[in-house]
Amino acid sequence: MSKNFLILLILTAALLIMFMYALTLGSANITISEIMNIFSSGSQPNRDIILNIRLPRILNSVIVGASLSCSGIILQSMLRNNLAEPGLLGISAGAGLGAILTFIAPLSISFFLVTPVSFVFAMITTLIIFFFAKGIKSKSSDFISTNKIILTGIAVSAFVSSINGLLLLLSGSSVMQIIYWLNGGFSGRGWNEFNLGIFFAAAGIAGSFLVSKDLNVLNLSEELAVSLGLDIKKFQRICIVLSSVLAATAVSIAGIISFVGLIIPNLSKLLIGNDHRYAVPCSVILGALFLLAADTVSRMVIAPSEIPVGIVTSLIGAPVFIWLIFRKNR
Repeated sequence: MSKNFLILLILTAALLIMFMYALTLGSANITISEIMNIFSSGSQPNRDIILNIRLPRILNSVIVGASLSCSGIILQSMLRNNLAEPGLLGISAGAGLGAILTFIAPLSISFFLVTPVSFVFAMITTLIIFFFAKGIKSKSSDFISTNKIILTGIAVSAFVSSINGLLLLLSGSSVMQIIYWLNGGFSGRGWNEFNLGIFFAAAGIAGSFLVSKDLNVLNLSEELAVSLGLDIKKFQRICIVLSSVLAATAVSIAGIISFVGLIIPNLSKLLIGNDHRYAVPCSVILGALFLLAADTVSRMVIAPSEIPVGIVTSLIGAPVFIWLIFRKNR
């Protein structure tokens, strides 16, 4: 058994343990044995708590963490920049614009529209960025310069964020809902959000596994990748679509959660190395584990109240990110 495969097994086991542990925590203490027998001998209140509150929330945190980290490692590998993350391409800002417009809309069912509307706006923002970046592609090649993708993403993200700030000032009574959503969290997220997101998350992750071998080729250099037969123009489009779908799915479910798509891919490569056949699945599992643990902390640290999970990930992620920078410098 190879070292990388063993690491993946250990992380998977840790994720399963964290999954079961998170099911037991909450305002009502439920033991592992009660959870295992929830359909046979469990009480009706405990069954409702597990099946309608904790289980969908935990599943949402798993797919959001996996999607953000997978999107991050695809972007970092395609752009060959370890500081790249989903927010860099304006995906988070675009989803935020859709969510804010939904919150301030005069609709009584606006909350149920947040997930699909923010997903659509995130994808539209990505298409705009790709359109502008395609218009300034390299003169010496037929594919888009990675630096121009980054610069275009930063410009569009800043523009959309300024619109979000203006709308936030004009949001009136909806301001607290918007602020909570922009900080990211899983409070109130249930089966509806999971059912909407699981298809896109599963498709994006599966597609990322399929392109992991080509990411190894692209990691060598663009010139060498072309000489080995990789169609970089087509491959860039595939990577942008995959990372955008994954990030849009995550942000539409949980709001804007920082650092998961930035630090988890770096930690995965630290554990596994640069072989994307293992680094991509490692990033998926580690991202799910990290966000599940962060969400568990967010709902237990000031129980029965909770804090947005985006605050927890930032508190943990910022020191880890600084450590990664110093480690790379050494």
